[in-house]
Amino acid sequence: MATPTVSTFVSSVILQPIVVAMSSMVLSSLLSYEIAGWLDWRPIAICATCDILAVGIDHLKDQEVVISALGSTVMKRFTLLFHLARIFLALNVSLLVIALCQSPPKTTLVTAVFTAPAFLWATPFDLRHIGAVLKGFIWAKYDQKVEHDSPISNEPFVIKRVPGMKAIFDGIIRGCGTFFVVHAALQLSRKSAHDALPWSIIETIIWSTVNRTCHCIMTDVRDYDEDRKTGVPTIPVLLESPLKTRIVLTVVQAAVMMAFLHNPFIVGSSCFAIALVWILGKDSPKVYFRLSLHSQSIFIVIYAVMLALDLL
Repeated sequence: MATPTVSTFVSSVILQPIVVAMSSMVLSSLLSYEIAGWLDWRPIAICATCDILAVGIDHLKDQEVVISALGSTVMKRFTLLFHLARIFLALNVSLLVIALCQSPPKTTLVTAVFTAPAFLWATPFDLRHIGAVLKGFIWAKYDQKVEHDSPISNEPFVIKRVPGMKAIFDGIIRGCGTFFVVHAALQLSRKSAHDALPWSIIETIIWSTVNRTCHCIMTDVRDYDEDRKTGVPTIPVLLESPLKTRIVLTVVQAAVMMAFLHNPFIVGSSCFAIALVWILGKDSPKVYFRLSLHSQSIFIVIYAVMLALDLL
């Protein structure tokens, strides 16, 4: 493993979360405009800060493990960076709290439901312990028998270890979750009088969910060899072939494109995503996979620019 540097630390803990958050910021902006006809800062801030916190905290934990393993001398050199990273995350927590306080109470509940899996992504849960606690509340006298006869595995439960579900969870959280957060914050009927042609809310949700899921699978294609060795049950590992995975991704993106042929921005985004499926591989620099992450954002921004210039 390469020795951590200041640049890799800043990139991992600060820059990468911001890059990921930009995609949610763009999508939440589009949904805000589709639903209400204006850009509301509250859901945009909620979606962006949640992304920064989920990715930033996860990467910060990884950096702590790697750097602490190198000894106290190396750890001291990174002390200031750890403080700055925590300040950065604390500022995002503050902005998230402000945005939630300015939104209807339902927004906090919706945000918690869709972000909880992201924050607990790699957290191991002892199902035997949880089961024992629940049984203790219900059948206090049955504890010993449950402990001996319980069929629950001794292995801790980790969300990202659910076979084949990592990418699907990510797509649902970042696709459907973004819509529900925006909708809850705006507190408007889904059938708004505002007409944001050529978009419709349902197609944006489907497109977003599929796009985010496919991007996550593409990163799994990149990490196929490593995931197979470590036993991470991603979709490419389950299919036992990056080629099969690319074919599936192409078919799915083509299906979305054909379903929404009337929307040139979705068609363009799907074509771009399909091209990246066959261009990017395990030897491609990780930074190039940001194009896959923003295969949706790029075309939303193009739409916004054309709308601002009265070209639509």
